[in-house]
Amino acid sequence: MSTVSDVIAFLEKFAPPALAEDWDNVGLLVGREAVVVQQVMTCLTLTPDVGAEAVRRGVQLVVSHHPVLFRGTKKITDATSEGRMLLQLIENGVAVYSPHTSFDSAELGINQQLAESFGLSEIQTIRPSEDVEGLGSGRVGRLADRVPLARFLGTVRSAVRSEYVEFSGSPDASVSQVAVACGAAAEFLTDAIRLGCDTFVTGEARFHSVLEARTEGINMVLLGHYPSERPAVEQLAKTLAAEFNDTEVFASCAETDPLSVFVQ
Repeated sequence: MSTVSDVIAFLEKFAPPALAEDWDNVGLLVGREAVVVQQVMTCLTLTPDVGAEAVRRGVQLVVSHHPVLFRGTKKITDATSEGRMLLQLIENGVAVYSPHTSFDSAELGINQQLAESFGLSEIQTIRPSEDVEGLGSGRVGRLADRVPLARFLGTVRSAVRSEYVEFSGSPDASVSQVAVACGAAAEFLTDAIRLGCDTFVTGEARFHSVLEARTEGINMVLLGHYPSERPAVEQLAKTLAAEFNDTEVFASCAETDPLSVFVQ
């Protein structure tokens, strides 16, 4: 039977920790490496309802894209919702591993998956890694043919299975060279401009970043943080299931986008 350590070894080859940003907290964050795993659950964010699902379904390992214990923690008690969740996981022997930004930047990671799902080719990294040759953060690529922004918006919305996307730019604007950075990654806008892209796609951005994009004449597409990353978390479950055929692997069913759309 596979152990937590075996799953970690695979994940660290799939999404090398050296790809993680300096500020990040990746790796095994809760639990014991020697524990045998019969069930593994992936999720985007380990919230109390997702943690309860892991316990209810008898999971031994949760692979959560976003790290728990992200900031410095001095105590874990039942005085906070996160503390109660972590205590419940620990008491039930559930380990937690987070690949976070190493998964964003991996060879087959989130940004690569997004770029391919948008129909981009000649895909390259935006910011090459100093530690892992040939890889890095963000992706930039080119469409086979120029298309109007309105058509491209339909493509990306379908790719991430979202009800809507937000954008800045004219629906008739031309889209050819596209930069992609999942999650909250508006800082890649300057890279997109430097690389001569006509369009930049990310999960979410501050208002002033959108204004900057408009001023610089580059289309900006906001997928939403959850839609930009959740499909890859589901794909990761399939990848792990194919690697560990003695283990049941599934994506969380309790997890949902915290944002909804109101239509009168």
